Amino acid sequence: MYSRSIGTGRVTEGELSLRPNPFVAEDPEQFHSNRDKEDMKQVSRVGIESDVVASRSDARRQGAQSIIGYEEPIVLTQSTNSFLFTEPTCSIPFAFALGIVAISYTCLILALHNNLEGNSPSNRLNVPVSVSMDVRVAQYFALLIGLIMEEETPESLYLLRMINEKTLQNRAPNLQYRKFVFTACVRMVMGGLFYFNMFVVVAQATRVIDIFYDVLALQFLQQLDD
Repeated sequence: MYSRSIGTGRVTEGELSLRPNPFVAEDPEQFHSNRDKEDMKQVSRVGIESDVVASRSDARRQGAQSIIGYEEPIVLTQSTNSFLFTEPTCSIPFAFALGIVAISYTCLILALHNNLEGNSPSNRLNVPVSVSMDVRVAQYFALLIGLIMEEETPESLYLLRMINEKTLQNRAPNLQYRKFVFTACVRMVMGGLFYFNMFVVVAQATRVIDIFYDVLALQFLQQLDD
């Protein structure tokens, strides 16, 4: 064993052996128990992450079988219009849904015909002249509110885009795809009638309160199926 002078800052080999190692635990049993706990935490964390990945993979796989590109299945509209393709043609629910559609179509067509009566070649929509500024502002707001409230057209386009014939046959073999397309077309035409009626009644309005009353009345006629 050798030693250096104190002024050099060096220590003897014995002093080196007596210094505690900061990286070694004082109690070996406690050190091993802590290591075991950390290993168990890592294993459990990896297991949880694996379960999450597996569940997501299963959800994607199931979603790919039902609706391509989405993890959650598409929910059909809760209205009588769904009976037009989910129920047999010769059944009471189908006849009931067809009657509701006929009533809505008839009321919207009658309202449009009545609003266009008495027009002239120079003013087909019977638009009044020189309405006040508050009526003009309410007209723009009413058109915006009507676009937000209308649901038939956007929902029909969404369902047609997300559900194809193969998907419908795999998930519900007893349903016919052509009836599904027919129902979507019926709803889109109804939405078009609502848009045209709304534009006419808003353009013909001369009072603010009449604008919103007429838009709400048209919305009521369109949503009889709900």
